Amino acid sequence: KFFAVRSSRGEGDVRTYQVTGQIFFATAEAFHAAFDFREEALKGVVIDLSPAHFWDISAINALDRVVLKFRHHGIAVEIVGMNEATATMVERIGTHDKPGATFAVGGH
Repeated sequence: KFFAVRSSRGEGDVRTYQVTGQIFFATAEAFHAAFDFREEALKGVVIDLSPAHFWDISAINALDRVVLKFRHHGIAVEIVGMNEATATMVERIGTHDKPGATFAVGGH
C-alpha cells in the first residue's frame, strides 16, 4: 500500500486525518475516497500531511477536491505539516487556497 489515512476524533467536533505515504496519479482517487464528508456534527477537520508526500498534479487535485468538498458541507479545514515540495506544488497548481475556490457539485 502506497499510503494510509488514519482518522481520530478528539474532544469536541473536530476530526484529524493523518496521511502517511505517497500520493500520486495512481493513488489520488483512493486518497479522496478515504475521507468521510458527511460525518454528523462535525465543525472542523485537520489534515496532517507531516509524513506524506504529494508527487504530481493528480495528487494536488485530489487534495483540492477533499478540502473543497469539506468546505462545501460547511466544515472548516486546516492543513498542517506539508513538506516543502508539496507546499510548492500546492502554491503553483492548487486551488483550495486561492480566493474564490469552490467545489464543483457535479465533481467526484
